[in-house]
Amino acid sequence: MIGINYSVEILRKNEFEVSSWSGGSTTQLYIFPRDALYSERKFKWRLSSAKVEVDESIFTPLPGFSRIIMVIEGEIHLEHQGHHSAELKAYEKDSFSGDWVTRCIGKATDFNLMTNKDCSGELDQFSLDNGERTEVILDHEGGSIKRYSFVTDAFYFIGGESMVRLDGMERQYTHDGDLLVITREVGQSISPVELINQSSGELNVIRAVIYY
Repeated sequence: MIGINYSVEILRKNEFEVSSWSGGSTTQLYIFPRDALYSERKFKWRLSSAKVEVDESIFTPLPGFSRIIMVIEGEIHLEHQGHHSAELKAYEKDSFSGDWVTRCIGKATDFNLMTNKDCSGELDQFSLDNGERTEVILDHEGGSIKRYSFVTDAFYFIGGESMVRLDGMERQYTHDGDLLVITREVGQSISPVELINQSSGELNVIRAVIYY
């Protein structure tokens, strides 16, 4: 869907591509440009969710990319050879370079943001109780982002159904594992996105913001 000064996509869980890596499986949620192939490493940025299914693994090397990983479920210990280590539980995150040799101990499901040198990004998480409503402000300011042309906000939904609404568009509904992607030019202001948890339990949302 195209709105005034922005585009909106809702990608469903059953649309995503699943592949294997040495430690388990990974689901590609979004890649930019949209026709880029992860295997060729020519993308600008990528969102994915991986399952770490063995007790110990080495992350796939990604020279030239920066990574942020957030645990969704489980607990892992990351050792970045020659750099730092990190203990991650649910919704805790770690940032590191894809050039580093990263050893992972433990099993988990995680969320990943990968960006090349021409992009920057961040991950955050929030939760909504049953029936709770929130408005997420999409205005991004600051001198450091002025060198970029576009900004994408991506919302990954975990745990149930939600109602989504932006000014000028009809209500949309998302389910566990769906992804909402809102893209616009840097400097263009749009209304907040309204989210209402319509599931019987807690709804968790991971928000990625990418500048490129």
